[in-house]
Amino acid sequence: MVFGRDYFKHVEETEDSFDVDLSEFLLGTRLKAFDWIVNQDPMQLEYDSPNLVQRFLLVLFYYQTTRHKPWKQCNPVAIPQRSATTNFCYMPHINTGKATLNIWGDQWLSSSHECQWAGISCGETVQSKERTVAELRLYWNGLNGPLPWEITRLPLLRTLRLYNSMLTGTLPPRLFSKKAGVALETLNLASNQFSGIFPAAWVANLLEGNGILTSLYLHGNSLTGEIPSELGLLSLKVLSLATNTLTGTMPLALFDRTSLTSLQLGKNDLTGTLPSEVGLLTDLKYLNLNYTQISGSLPSEIGLSNQLVDLILSNTNMQGTIPEELFTGGLTDLWYLCMDGCNFAGTISPSLGLLTNLERLQVSNNHFHGTIPNEIEELTLLKELLVNGNDLSGTVPVSFCQTRYAGERASKVVADCLPNPETGVPAIQCASGCCTSCCDNTGVCLFT
Repeated sequence: MVFGRDYFKHVEETEDSFDVDLSEFLLGTRLKAFDWIVNQDPMQLEYDSPNLVQRFLLVLFYYQTTRHKPWKQCNPVAIPQRSATTNFCYMPHINTGKATLNIWGDQWLSSSHECQWAGISCGETVQSKERTVAELRLYWNGLNGPLPWEITRLPLLRTLRLYNSMLTGTLPPRLFSKKAGVALETLNLASNQFSGIFPAAWVANLLEGNGILTSLYLHGNSLTGEIPSELGLLSLKVLSLATNTLTGTMPLALFDRTSLTSLQLGKNDLTGTLPSEVGLLTDLKYLNLNYTQISGSLPSEIGLSNQLVDLILSNTNMQGTIPEELFTGGLTDLWYLCMDGCNFAGTISPSLGLLTNLERLQVSNNHFHGTIPNEIEELTLLKELLVNGNDLSGTVPVSFCQTRYAGERASKVVADCLPNPETGVPAIQCASGCCTSCCDNTGVCLFT
């Protein structure tokens, strides 16, 4: 192994130079990573080894994300130096984080090739046939400390999934600096503890380097400031910024991105309106604006987004009547329509029956009047119906209740079927056993 200046000379001459000065490099985790490569690594790579930079970057990543405590899985074990002993760790479930019986890979910093370490997937370069990191998946593994921007210096890294961890600090502006991150297609840093504003430099550097980022997941952090309009310049398919403290309006440029299939902005302090340009998003499947301060009416152009599966607008300041185009625009894939806790008014259109794949309908706590249309009987897949907290009257359609009795239909039906405290008469008549919960005009609800 080559020490000192010869090593740094090699690093500076490589196409993947770290862009850090020597004093910064020798601080903290960088020094630990360098020491491990030089003095502890069983591989004892030479300075011209094709995987030297890659291995160093991964070791640096490990030390940087274990600043406060070890990971839940895959930490290095105490084995004799140069030992060929390999210890396996197990993959966490993608949704629960519980370790499964599936082998995830070798412990990190073991004697095996870094492509065998847990959570790493590699491919081969055409020129050298050398195994090169393409994916890094360490979700639910208790990563902590700041994210080292150098990880995107892995030249062919396409996927970086580090969600549901304890990463802190600001999002590194240099994550996509110069040649870094140009191969990255999916970045998932959701459900961590990042704070600060969205780095505007990301977009500029991605455009300059012809980046191909298509999926960006940053929900469940503590990001502040406004959503950069420059995000509309990227060919994103998925943009998930929900559950932060973002402010301002939704950039109109986002609705120029006809490539978008998922736009998740709920649980932020966003204001403004949903623009009519939403109709340009003809590939959009998931739109979530719940728990924001979005106001205004639902534009009729929503019917042009006929690939919608989920439309979630609950607990916003939206108002007005529901445009008929929502029902007649061909949204036959719509599965979840959630509009509860808003200020929508008017009647519930009989055209609702055209949404034949609808399974969840939530329109409670609005200002709808009239009756529940009989056409709701045509929604044969409907499992959840929430219509309480409106000015509706009449009955829940009889045949709807009959099929529910047979166990073929809704598992949750909530309506204003408690007697009115003043008149003693319920606003909605619901056959026995049909409604799972009944409410009155004061908002009190009881299970039936």
